[in-house]
Amino acid sequence: MVLFSKRPRIVLAAFGLLALAAGAGAWLKVARDVHGALALPSRDRAELRLVPVPEPGTRIERWGGGEVEAVAGAEPGLTTAGGFGVRDGTGDLSWGLPTLHASALALWRGRPVLGLAAGGLFLRRDGRWEELASGFGALHARTLQEDAGGRLWIGAREGLFRAAWGVPALERLDSAPVRALAMADGGVVVAGGEEGLRRIEPGRATVLAAPDPWIDWVGLCGGELWLVTPAGLARGPLDGTLAPVPGGEDAVSAAVAGTRVYAAGGGRLLRFEAGAPGAEEWMPARPRRLLAASGRIFADTDAGLYRQTASGWALAVPRPPALPPGSAHISALGLLGSRLVLGVFNGGLALGEPRAGAWAWSALPGAPAWAVNAILPAGNGLYVASLRGAARFDGRRWTPMGEAGSGPAFALAATRSGIAVGYGQGLLLPGSRFLSAFHGLPGNQALALAGGEPLYVGTPSGLGAVSGSRVAWRVTAGEGRLPHPWVTALALRGDGLYIGTYGGGVTRRVASGGSPKGSFEAFPETEGLKVNTGCLVEAGGRLFLGTDGRGLFRLSRDGARFEPLALPLPSPRVTAILPGPDALYVGTDEGLARLPLTLPDEGP
Repeated sequence: MVLFSKRPRIVLAAFGLLALAAGAGAWLKVARDVHGALALPSRDRAELRLVPVPEPGTRIERWGGGEVEAVAGAEPGLTTAGGFGVRDGTGDLSWGLPTLHASALALWRGRPVLGLAAGGLFLRRDGRWEELASGFGALHARTLQEDAGGRLWIGAREGLFRAAWGVPALERLDSAPVRALAMADGGVVVAGGEEGLRRIEPGRATVLAAPDPWIDWVGLCGGELWLVTPAGLARGPLDGTLAPVPGGEDAVSAAVAGTRVYAAGGGRLLRFEAGAPGAEEWMPARPRRLLAASGRIFADTDAGLYRQTASGWALAVPRPPALPPGSAHISALGLLGSRLVLGVFNGGLALGEPRAGAWAWSALPGAPAWAVNAILPAGNGLYVASLRGAARFDGRRWTPMGEAGSGPAFALAATRSGIAVGYGQGLLLPGSRFLSAFHGLPGNQALALAGGEPLYVGTPSGLGAVSGSRVAWRVTAGEGRLPHPWVTALALRGDGLYIGTYGGGVTRRVASGGSPKGSFEAFPETEGLKVNTGCLVEAGGRLFLGTDGRGLFRLSRDGARFEPLALPLPSPRVTAILPGPDALYVGTDEGLARLPLTLPDEGP
């Protein structure tokens, strides 16, 4: 009886212990899952931190592209973003951001959140920027949207991500690159990018068939899915076949407003409604890109940003002070009188003219130059070296140098007897004497030129010196004199020749009686720096160095070291430098800056 009476208690105790163990195990599993979800790194989830961005101590003049790539909010509080950065009704909000060109914009809980074209996400709170830093690295966002639940969806080159307000974690929902997003009912998201169209829903991602695998825009209208691809506009059911839209073959951009889809392409604006063919709609300026915000349609044009109203299209935001339409990647700079000449990396030439305290920018039509590498004022005109050759411009007409420009040209220098040109196949001296590696140069591609007699020549294989019409000496990789053989920039100064390299920083050559080559002294603080072509110049008695990704440096007053300058350049990728009478012009891959020559020293 005793054993019988104790058995139920023993059984109950055993079940209790099992339940306790199960509860403890469940708690440990939840704790482990939470810890794992926030751990760094993780495949689908990573820690998300808000890191304050310091404001720049110095503000400078700068110009980027004028194109609007994203809008958020509504008038009068409309915020715009693009090649000029980000602006609202109070002015430029871009100060403090590491680069200028913005690629995506949205409001998250009423606050601007921004994606930069060069990478990185930033949230603006209380008048300051904070970086959304995660274990996934710097995301290259192309579209940002807030859903009905207040979560931020991030379509990036690295995939599709989602963040919840106040949660220190970032989710990755799909790894395919995203250029466009559309929110459907039931928590379904349609994402498109370089690798096709995908339907994202809780727990899975499904590939959808599209007329072209490259998706530029996605929208939902009237229960149908609409796309813009390189093949034009397409439409169809969310779970069915998408077909090209007649009349939409030229569409490069689109937006949805109520029951209508608007598409821009070929300089026209088209309106599509259910059951009706596309109809052209008049606009006061040529539409380039269509955007939607707060239920309104906006059109970006060369004249500024227009919005659709009940009575037609009205100018919402004038075009900001910006460079001419097209690429803002500045690869060369020169002065033509009081005008500033800009050479574009993947374009032609532009002119800047100072007018009443401001600058007016315009393209220079008719120039036989493309992908400009160097600009040299001489006499009453200027010389231009580009991938289409070398030519002279006298302010009215162009005169090619040599036979149709003599092939891709990279560098220019003035000598006592005329202009020397560095080509891809060698060096052209005044008087048509041509030198190459066959004649003793360290390589054929003449990327940098400096001086006159002797004339110094930088190539990807080393440094050479030309006296008269012959190569006097050369320095190559195996001699250990150069920190890197790829010479991209040369500057003569009183104490010697400064040599910039792509990947090895800067060294200084000083003439010595022991060797015609002289002695070479590297600057250790520049070790590993990549110096772009022509980005080593003297201005205001100081030597300035432009780097690819590390910004601008300046030689200390005692000539002992190069010191970084903490300046809000359009980008840390410096691609051109020009000394002016009272300023230093700095070109980057995202625009142009104008710096005073009286910048204070930052070192001890």
